[in-house]
Amino acid sequence: MICLLAAAVSLQSASLSIENARIWSPDRVGFASSAIVAGGRFTYVGDFKPGLISSNTERIDAKGSLVIPGLIDSHIHMLGGGASLSQVQLRLAKDKDDFIRILREYAQANPDLEWITGGRWSTESWADKTEPTKEWLDEAVPDRPVYLSRMDGHSAVASSSALKMGNITKEGPENPEGGTIVRTSSGEPTGILRETAKGLVGRYVRNSSAASAESNLQAAIKHVNSLGITAVSEISSPGAFPLYMGLGEGQTLRFGIYSSTGVRSAARLGSFEGKPGWVEAKGVKIFMDGTLGSRTAYMTEDFVGGPADGPIRGLVMPGFTNGTVDKLADSMAEQGLQLIGHAIGDRANHELINVFDRAFPNVRAARPRLEHAQHMLSADIDRIGELGVIASMQPFHKADDGRYAEEYIGAERSKSSYAYKTILNAGGVLAFGSDWPVVTANPFLGIEAAVTGRTLAGNLWQTSNSITVGEALTAYTSGGAYALGWEDEIGQIAAGFRADFVILNYSLFDPDVVWADVKPTSTYVEGRRVFP
Repeated sequence: MICLLAAAVSLQSASLSIENARIWSPDRVGFASSAIVAGGRFTYVGDFKPGLISSNTERIDAKGSLVIPGLIDSHIHMLGGGASLSQVQLRLAKDKDDFIRILREYAQANPDLEWITGGRWSTESWADKTEPTKEWLDEAVPDRPVYLSRMDGHSAVASSSALKMGNITKEGPENPEGGTIVRTSSGEPTGILRETAKGLVGRYVRNSSAASAESNLQAAIKHVNSLGITAVSEISSPGAFPLYMGLGEGQTLRFGIYSSTGVRSAARLGSFEGKPGWVEAKGVKIFMDGTLGSRTAYMTEDFVGGPADGPIRGLVMPGFTNGTVDKLADSMAEQGLQLIGHAIGDRANHELINVFDRAFPNVRAARPRLEHAQHMLSADIDRIGELGVIASMQPFHKADDGRYAEEYIGAERSKSSYAYKTILNAGGVLAFGSDWPVVTANPFLGIEAAVTGRTLAGNLWQTSNSITVGEALTAYTSGGAYALGWEDEIGQIAAGFRADFVILNYSLFDPDVVWADVKPTSTYVEGRRVFP
């Protein structure tokens, strides 16, 4: 297919010429200095050949800069990310007083908001790691309900007025299946809600209007383009399908859409009207467990010390225990669509691999994905290589979790956590992403975490599973394309591929690179500049 496309586009006049560059691609050994684009695709990559261009060709002098394929974020929430750009941000709060100050100032600056939402708080780096309570929120915002997600999105804290809307009091209700209402010793709710318990209040949070949802999506597209991202595996609810179907050719970002869990979600995929190569429905995401930071990841052994407010081995989600996961797997197998599953704990990953193995006669061809795959049993790492299960991972989470993982699960079990190198050695496929807005969408900070093993606390953690810059870039390019089923179209700078590429201000291969300073000077989609 690629050869035929290359032959067809080579007959067209070159519209764009990249010159004096250091072009990296997963398919190459070393760097090329030049590339030619015609008809939105690369027609030539190699040493500069003046005979391939004309007076009408746009010429880019890269001045020795590194040029890479357009980056692919394999796990992102664009609508939530776009909304987060205007919501309160508490990730950088240093302590309780700072948390309350930031929240109060945001509420005062936005008097017309009916609800105060956002958050992405985490207390793991604080001297006092005590989680926020409803009293903190009541003090900062006494006049409106407040609902703030923890960094991982699997816990939230709600104010007293928000808890009242959910009828959460000292008298009840009991914990829902797959969730926890955190309470004091006297039974008083603290405001912390974990996993499915979040829905008791979350259902009352005012949803964005259709107009603001579209605005949030466009803001998110602009943001990720500025980071060199040209395609995403977008995870969203079926209610957003019409919004994505309104996108198409001429956009600046490619979307592979994965619907949030539910049998009805799977049924609605059949009516999704996309545009090939731009917006396509790919499959359904299910949840197996929670997260390490919330101590709700489903583990084979107890958390070290045991959490004070929840099950000692995490929480398994109702979809697995009630048979929904198996039904969805069978549905995806019948429709030829992907099943992707949130699995963080080693037991959750083990059980989900079993589901894949049972449901798909040819697992490799079905391309099911473990979303996160953070903590694995050694034997299961070998299995994903043998079966062809894709490990869709978000390396910046390693920088985050590495601060406290050993405190939660111990040093021995941590050895098979974030096992990038071991997965590659086992023949597995890595596809990297961000999970934005849970953490930053910046892929270069993700690459730093995968390559160096440096945590947000500045320490090095699990460096035995660190990988090379080239391997990390491959996971962000051709690995992400494979995870979307688009490996013949994007993820490479090679003849016949769509001309999605990024020119960087610094070389990622410089041993002295300062990762926080790396950024695109320009981003292109099919030879069109989309940033700046």
